[in-house]
Amino acid sequence: MDNKYRLKAAAMLLAITASMSACSYIPWFGDDEEVEIELREPVELSEFVPEVRIEQNWQASLGGEAEKNFIQLKPHVFDDKIAFTQTGGKVSVHELASGRVIVSGNVAGLISAGVGGNAQYLVVGTHDGVVAAINSNDGTEAWSTNVASEVVAIAHTNDDLAVLRTNDNRILGLSINTGEKLWTVTETPPALTLRGASVPVVRDGVIYAGMDNGKVIAISTQSGNVVWEARVSVPSGRSELERLVDVDGQIAIDDNFVYAASFHGRVVAISRDNGRVRWARDLASISGVSIDDALVYVTDKDDNVWALEKETGVSSWKQDKFLYRQLSTPIVQDNAVLVGDYQGYIHALSKQDGRIIGRANLGKKPIQTSPMSTNTTAYIIDVSGRLASYSVISAN
Repeated sequence: MDNKYRLKAAAMLLAITASMSACSYIPWFGDDEEVEIELREPVELSEFVPEVRIEQNWQASLGGEAEKNFIQLKPHVFDDKIAFTQTGGKVSVHELASGRVIVSGNVAGLISAGVGGNAQYLVVGTHDGVVAAINSNDGTEAWSTNVASEVVAIAHTNDDLAVLRTNDNRILGLSINTGEKLWTVTETPPALTLRGASVPVVRDGVIYAGMDNGKVIAISTQSGNVVWEARVSVPSGRSELERLVDVDGQIAIDDNFVYAASFHGRVVAISRDNGRVRWARDLASISGVSIDDALVYVTDKDDNVWALEKETGVSSWKQDKFLYRQLSTPIVQDNAVLVGDYQGYIHALSKQDGRIIGRANLGKKPIQTSPMSTNTTAYIIDVSGRLASYSVISAN
């Protein structure tokens, strides 16, 4: 076995172990020749005084093999609907309020990315490199095309461009109406990468995407030209494993900045105008970040939850009672911050100081995909293909 193959095998072991609901966690690796894995016991859940109820409105299950195949399929919210898919190829559209299935369709192949697209066309991708668009009104397939590599992420958009990421570090722009390839941006991949990719974010005619080489790039939707690129983290260490700096987690954007985090790296705020880094914190994260008006929320590699000031990156609070519980990306819902863990629990933290204020359980499977939220509702997915809608309600 050559060295490059051994490293790739180690990365797959990371994906396998991180996806398991067993009591283990991988905080670091050894050198290139002998990969050593330290298993750490997740902490037991601590008692708390409930201040809110995390109340389930509805749930739907599509099933599938997401846990087995180490992929993270994401829902797509548009109008008053939410679309979801499963690895077996079924795509369904649900009412946001009730979860009732309105439309369903099917795509051939093993789904590896989606749902993305806009309100008319729901776009998914497969392991075999096929991209397909489903009409949201009747579930029929509008078009399909082959992009020659596994599709690992598809953006949500309001315009006529389908934006997707492949596992060979390419960002592609396709006509969302026909599937025609309009442009391609390719970044040089490192020797070793983690499985998965952040979902590109489209805003004001620019696409923002995290890459495996530790960069965030900004791309014009019209031309496909790179507007700027910014370094989130610089690889360091003796081995390729130690040098992993993938920006695979969720990125967040406000009017002025892009917020991103990298594995074995940093959390940064990047100017949307010119790509300059406003501030950086030495916090490594694979799940990414979310934001509100004042704070950036991030889960680090040891499953501490942090709140950082958006203007400076200074810590506002830190919650350390979930060590090694394999937390999801935090999301903001009303006055709470929600995170899911490897046992299917959903935890509510106070936005003010990070104390635990609520808890619910979706099931026994890990919650690894980044949750989503609207003004009043959170949408949470576990690896078995269960999607649930939750509201946070005062316990008083």
